[in-house]
Amino acid sequence: MNKLKINYKYLVDPEKGILIEADNDLKFFTSELLNIGNLKTPSKPVEVLAVIMDLEGFTTFTRQVDPKLAIPSFISDFFDWLFYKIKEEMRTSKHSNILWAELPFFSKFLGDGVLFLWKIDTDRIASIDNTISSDKLYELTQELICNIVATLYEICKAYRVFLREREFNYVDPPTRLRCGIARGDAFPIGINKDFVGPCINIAARLQKFNDLSFGVSARGIDNKYFDKSYRGYFLKKKVSIRGIGENEIIYIRADEFANLPDEIKKIFN
Repeated sequence: MNKLKINYKYLVDPEKGILIEADNDLKFFTSELLNIGNLKTPSKPVEVLAVIMDLEGFTTFTRQVDPKLAIPSFISDFFDWLFYKIKEEMRTSKHSNILWAELPFFSKFLGDGVLFLWKIDTDRIASIDNTISSDKLYELTQELICNIVATLYEICKAYRVFLREREFNYVDPPTRLRCGIARGDAFPIGINKDFVGPCINIAARLQKFNDLSFGVSARGIDNKYFDKSYRGYFLKKKVSIRGIGENEIIYIRADEFANLPDEIKKIFN
């Protein structure tokens, strides 16, 4: 990580008030401090499933007495658990190296959450057998995506177990693990140390949409390819998402929708 190499001296001017004198000409304050490489590097889009997972109630958690004693421990505990659960839930059976999908190729700490990017590699799927038809390729791709969504659904539910197992470790920890998911193109920045793209923005909106904890953009995701046991867990709704669109189609948890107040249910078509 680049560090800003400036020493400061604090002064008080009778007319201008507090001033700060730097010991050099500030030449080290450049975009290189972002530590993501040359921002002019041409960017080739990558098709991804963008996932943002966020801890609801984290801000309240940080306001407790002496938060420095609890926050680092909780963050470490939570992220160790989260990465472990993704790895384990992706296995087709315990200790197997056969997975339902690749693990995310990119992860980024967001303070009270994390951004994951899963690569949607249709070329790799097609290369399994050069006789695969376009219809079969579509089906296999959808199955892959739905497997990832189902895994994330299970992990969000399992967060309650995470809390229960640590009942006496933390005071008023974040109450829910929220998740927003969207398919689309992501564009690498610099030397692939960060990514931008509309799908990331959509996932960010959906992870806390109208008091729901799980939202999936229906763009490029066909719910009929969920395993039969999961199809009844989700509802397909049309909504307005601020900054995204007036008629966005999304999947939400049926049980959470059922518990919404009637006035909020009205915004879903």
